Parts: sequence; structure tokens; C-alpha cells
Amino acid sequence: MTLKHFVRLIWSNKYWLVFVPVLVASGVYLFSSNLPRKYETSAVIFTNPISNKGATEGGVVRMDFYTSNNLFDNLTLLVKSRETVKNTALKLLSQHLLLSGPDERIISERNYTELDDHLSPQLREALVVNEDKEATFRNLERHLKEHKDSPIDYLLREHPHYSVPKIIDALYVARKASSDMMEITFRSEDPGICYHTLNFLTETFMERYAGMKELENINSINYFEDQLIIAQEKLRRAENELKAFIADNKILNFYEQGKYLDIAKLEQDQDEEKARRLIAGTKTNLEDIEAMFDGFDRRQSIIGKISDLQSRIVSKNLEIQGLNMQAAREKNISSLEHEIDLLKREIDSASQDLFKNNTSLQGIQRQTVLDEWLKLKISYEEQIQALDVMQDRKQYLDSKIQEFAPLGAELKTLEREVEVNENQYLSILHGLNMAYLQKYDLEMSSPQKLVDIPFYPKTPLPSKRKLLTIGSLFSSGIFVLALVLGWSLIDRTIKSKEKAEKLTGLKVAGGWINEKKIQKNVLRSSLFNKLIKQFYNNINKFLPQNGKTNIMFYSIQRGEGKTFLIKKLAEEFQHQHRDTLYFGPKEKDENMPCEARNYTLTDHLCDQNESYWEQTLSGINKDMLLWELPHIEEAPMNFRLINRADILVLVLDSGRKWNSSDENLLNGLLDTVKIPHVIWLNNMEEGELEDLNGEIPKKRSWLRTKIKGIVS
Repeated sequence: MTLKHFVRLIWSNKYWLVFVPVLVASGVYLFSSNLPRKYETSAVIFTNPISNKGATEGGVVRMDFYTSNNLFDNLTLLVKSRETVKNTALKLLSQHLLLSGPDERIISERNYTELDDHLSPQLREALVVNEDKEATFRNLERHLKEHKDSPIDYLLREHPHYSVPKIIDALYVARKASSDMMEITFRSEDPGICYHTLNFLTETFMERYAGMKELENINSINYFEDQLIIAQEKLRRAENELKAFIADNKILNFYEQGKYLDIAKLEQDQDEEKARRLIAGTKTNLEDIEAMFDGFDRRQSIIGKISDLQSRIVSKNLEIQGLNMQAAREKNISSLEHEIDLLKREIDSASQDLFKNNTSLQGIQRQTVLDEWLKLKISYEEQIQALDVMQDRKQYLDSKIQEFAPLGAELKTLEREVEVNENQYLSILHGLNMAYLQKYDLEMSSPQKLVDIPFYPKTPLPSKRKLLTIGSLFSSGIFVLALVLGWSLIDRTIKSKEKAEKLTGLKVAGGWINEKKIQKNVLRSSLFNKLIKQFYNNINKFLPQNGKTNIMFYSIQRGEGKTFLIKKLAEEFQHQHRDTLYFGPKEKDENMPCEARNYTLTDHLCDQNESYWEQTLSGINKDMLLWELPHIEEAPMNFRLINRADILVLVLDSGRKWNSSDENLLNGLLDTVKIPHVIWLNNMEEGELEDLNGEIPKKRSWLRTKIKGIVS
């Protein structure tokens, strides 16, 4: 919706937009003439947020945005709590019951008389204790508990000054900017009641808050004392378990003992390795000495062999000497000499072996080697025995380590349990100390302080009558405007060129104004001439330049103005001096500015074949043929005749609604029409017609012309 359309919509509904708000504002002004005047008083309380100390945090609480908001939400709910307001109402009622007559500083005469209507003299006498407000207050509390449907209960439910819900409605609690101050405001139509109600409310609130903090502190102390006993018992039990474990396993210092076993195991491994190397060396030396013993035996064997060989040589020499003494024994002598040579070679060989044996590194005296062998043998046996002892000690150390190792995990668990219980005990003890400190702080100072006490209101608040009147004027005007805009959005009438083209899918060739709503300053002749000329110009491009022209008009419903618009077009053709013939579905219209012929449905207009229309049209000697077809909602259409026309014009009443049935009928026609097809809108509003055909010629003032130019 453009600004132009918006202004046009406002102007068309100007009477509703003015009449309804003025009527509503007048009614509000008249009905608010007897509104009671309100009095207001307020008090400011310093909330002292640091009084909310953490019992286990060393008395320090970090006051961030969320903590501060949470604190003030709690205080606001406490001020507006039902118990606080109920005690305030009972204190106010006890004060009023103690009065022997009205006192303007406490209660007005009208309200005092109205209170007497609710309480009988007997009930009042039973509740009131002369000059003792506290006793009267306690009597009211007791009576309220014992009698659920008493007049006191009614006053706390329904009375405008003592009702708990109504006091809460007149109570306003707010934080002063971002400070620690809280402002409490109360309003009432009686200044005395207004002042004393807030006074009793602040008193009750501060008493309840102090009591809650004290009770909270006492509960904290009791809790810490109970938990301290439990923690102390758990600590003692854990210490006893640790002590019994150390005694049962003979642990002096587990970590030092474990370190000693580890070092002993390492030294044992080193000593064992050293002993094994020493045994290996001793064994090698023994083997070498025992090898020497084999050398001594071999030398004696060689010497014996040499002696035997020498004896044999001597024997052979003796045999030779004996043979030399005999004759012819040369052969035997040669054999003996050969044997002697062989024996000498064996002696040489044995001598060489003996020489080698005597010149080797082990060529030591036998006694010396024997003594050395004995010492090594004794040392070897001692080393073997020492290694066996080391093996036994190693097994002992391994058994001790296997026995000692699991004790570490158990000991660590017991020590950790003792440490945890000890820390818990110390933490609870610290919390108990802080709770006692907080108790001392609460006893020495109040958690909240009254900075500004309630004041007695002497002048009433400004009346809201003007504000209500102005507000009702604007709100009702906005409401009517919203209704107008809403109605325009859901309006289903055709109205404008854009909506007609959107609904039908056809182009709008022209429009005609609703002549019943034409204003007096409109220049009718100029307007009508302009409208018919623009329609003719828009359809002229579809008309043949020479020869006979057929223009057919139809509508979907009855009464959309086909005949009326055809007359306007016939007048235009008359001005152009063009012969025109009008075909209409009714009796000849004497007012038609051209020759007219009528037809009826009984003439079988829709049943005639192609040759009939060819013969009929060829016999007509006219330039322009204007056909008014029946509305398609009730009559059948002759599509042979329609498609012989040069242009088909749909006449639509812009003031009617477009329905789905209209769309179905039009779609059925569009499927068969082959010629140009346009719309002529009838009965259009001035504003919508201006969007189609331009500015309506009328007499306008200079100011209106200027405003229209700005809006457009």
C-alpha cells in the first residue's frame, strides 16, 4: 500500500476515524469525573548486601550482577510476601481499633465509620486491649487462627484498606538505580492509612528479614556443630586404623625401610655378580695347574722311553759286536744297524719332546705347583660356599620385598583417608568459627537500615483524568484505524485496475466512475469525455482501419452496466460520424443514440451456425456493430459469433466481490476465445479511477492541489 492509497483510505473513512475516538474520549471523561484522589508515600531502605556473608568463605562474597539482582529479587518477594502484608494489615487494624474516634492523621471519618459497620461491639470489645497495641495485635492473630470465617478474615480478603491482595496491588518496590538502596512506595485514597500502612510494612519487613538471617545463622551453627562431631569421629577412626596397621606390620618408617630393601637388593646383585666372576677365574687357574700335572707325567714317560730306547741300542750294539766276531753275517749286521738308526731317530724325537716340555711356561717345580693348586682349591670351595650363602640371602630379600611391597598401597590409602578426614574436620571447624563471627555481627548491627522513613502525604497525586481521556482518544482512534486497514486488506471487492488484472488475467482498457458518488466540484462533461476517449484509444489498436467493426460486450453477472457503457461508446461513435448498429438482448431502447435491434434467447441466438452469421452480417451496411451478449452466469455463449468479433469486452462492476465461481466461468470462456479480450471497469471510486485514467477534472483550492501533488 502506497502513501497515496493510505491517505485516500483515511480520507474515505474520516468520519469514523473522528466520530468514534471523540465519542469514546467523551465517555471516559464523563465516567472518570468521580475518580478518588490517591495519596502516595515512600521509604528508602539500605539493603546492606555485604551482611550476607558466606559461613565457609571467610565472610567474603563476590557481588556480581547476577548475585546483586538475585538479592534484590529476594528482598522484593519478601516485602510483597503474603505473611509480611498480613502482619502489616493486622497492625494497621489493631491501631484503628484502639481509636475511640476518627483521627485525620490516622484514618478519615468516612473510613472509620465504614470499619464500624464490619465489626460488632462485642467482637471489638473481645479483641481490643486498651492502650496496648501489641496485645491487640496478638488477639487479632489468635482470633484469625481460631475463626476461619470471621469478620477479620473478610477484612483481610475484601476490604480496600486491609485486604492483602489490594495492599500488594498498591505496593511498588524498586531498586534505586544500581545502588544498594531499595525504595518502597504505597498509594491509598486516605493519607493517614497510606502513611501508617507503609510504616508498619517497613517495620514488619525489617523484623522478618532480621529474624530470617538470625535463624539462618543459628541453623548454620547447629549444622556445623553436628558435622564437626561426625568429622572428628571419622578422623579418630581413620587414625586408629593407620596406627594398628603400622603396629601389625612392624613399620617404623615405610619409605626408609623400602629404600633400605631396594639398596640391599642392588648390593646383593652386585656381590653375586662379583663372586661369580671370581669363581670363574679361580676355576680357570685350577684347570691350568691340573694341566701342569699332566705335563710332569709326560716328561717321566719320555725319559723312560729314552732309557728304554738306549738300552735297546746297547743291546743291538752288543749283537753287532757278536756278529762281527762271526763270519758272513753282513746282512744281519746291516739290519741291526738300520734298527739302531731308527731307535736313534726315536730317541732324537723323544729328546725334542722332552726339551719342549722342559722349556714351556708351565715349567715349574712340581712341589710349587702342588702347593699353589691346594691354595686355589681351598679358595674355590670357599667361594662356592659364599655364593650359596648369597643365594640364600637373595631369596630372603625377595621374600621380604614381596611381603613389603603391597603394604605401600594400603598405607597410602590409610594416610589419604586420614588426610581427607583431617581436611574435612578443619574445613568444618573453620565454617563453625565463621558462623559464630556472623552471629556476633548480626547481634551487633542490623542487616538493613531505614534511610528515608515514610512521610505523611499532604497533597494527593495529580488526577489521571486528562491522561485517561487523551489515552482513550488515541487508543480508540488507533483501534478504528486498525479496523479500517484490516478491512481493506481482507476486502474481496475488485475496486482497482491492478486487482482486476490480477484476478482475471486480462488487461483493463478503461473505467467509468460511479455517477451516484460524484462530488459537486467534479467537471462531469470533461470527465466523461476523458473516460470514453481513453477507452476508445485503448481498444482502437485492435480494430480494423477499414471495413466493418464488431465489438462485443458481456458480463459474468446481471446488472454490471453493459447497456449503460455501450450507450457511452455509441455516443462517442456518433460524435465521430460513424454509422453504428446496436444489438441488445431486450426490446429496442429508444434512448440508444444509434440504430438498435433486439434479440432474445428464444431467437436461438446461441444455436445459429456459421453460415447464418455470415449471411446476417453481410446484409448489414454499418461501420460499427456493438453487441451486448447476455451474462454468462445464466445464458450459454455462441463462440462462433464471439470469434467473428474484432474485440471482446468484459464489463465488471468494480464494487462487487470476485468469487471462485466467477473465476471458473471466465476460465471456461478464455479457453475458446481467440480474439483480443479486455476489461471495462464500471462504478469505480474516484481514487481508483485516478490511478487508471489520471487526475479527475474538478475545482480544487490551491492548498489542496499542493497537498495532492506532494502525496502523489
